[in-house]
Amino acid sequence: MADPVTLGVIITGLVGAYKAYADYKAATAKAQAEQKPAPAQSAEAARGAQAAPLVKAAVQQYGDAREQQALANFEDDPEMYAGALRTALTRLADRSPAFAAQLQTAAQHANVQGSGVQGNVNVAEGGTVNQATGVNYGTITYQAGKEK
Repeated sequence: MADPVTLGVIITGLVGAYKAYADYKAATAKAQAEQKPAPAQSAEAARGAQAAPLVKAAVQQYGDAREQQALANFEDDPEMYAGALRTALTRLADRSPAFAAQLQTAAQHANVQGSGVQGNVNVAEGGTVNQATGVNYGTITYQAGKEK
């Protein structure tokens, strides 16, 4: 089983992808109702399309009534219940190593990042980077020039 931090990253990624897919499905249904062309599916929504059935099956197999209700609430209103689904998946993964392993497999199949750092660093002209950062949950951009 993955460590709790990695599992948290996996769960957050799966719920985010699932939410993007749910939002895409809602936008597609709205476009069809208005007889307009469907919007293009984003890469995140495509990952969610792969993750959604795997997450649903895992919750149905391992989850209790409360966790299944959290999933049903999320499907009805992803914006409001994304946090509740993350909490339910985390509790379920803590309780069931088999479920945690299934989530890791779902993340791999859906190509959801489960660990490591994603990004890049460019240092030019022999520059030295000496700005320390701690845990970052967003984007960091440094525009460092010559000191005066």
